[in-house]
Amino acid sequence: MTTLNDALYKYLHFKGAQSYRRYIHKDIPAKSPSAKPQEQGTLNVKSHGSYGALLLHPNWKAKRKEILHRDMHRCVHCRSDKELQVHHRQYQFIASTQKFRLPWDYPAHLLITLCESCHSKGHNKYKVPTITI
Repeated sequence: MTTLNDALYKYLHFKGAQSYRRYIHKDIPAKSPSAKPQEQGTLNVKSHGSYGALLLHPNWKAKRKEILHRDMHRCVHCRSDKELQVHHRQYQFIASTQKFRLPWDYPAHLLITLCESCHSKGHNKYKVPTITI
């Protein structure tokens, strides 16, 4: 499994009626304008947030392209070819590391292509299951 600057993320668990898990980023010192360009494999977490930054990573872009190609660049629900997104059908939390699996490390059968409308409706109607592995 791929790891990515593990220090940037930590697991939060809020107690209440239901459990809630998410990544957050730790404070990262701002780079000066004269700093070297970002090295390959690192993420600009400060500008994009933790999950958003992962979606800009080359590994996710490659996985997304693979899933879009498999689904013939169409929403699997309504068959639209507009505003396509790749949706995780489940999230996997790795108990031994106390971290979520990176978005591109999921098997292809857990990823589907949805248009923005179907994706939004799905998230409003259903909670994506999180399993602990």
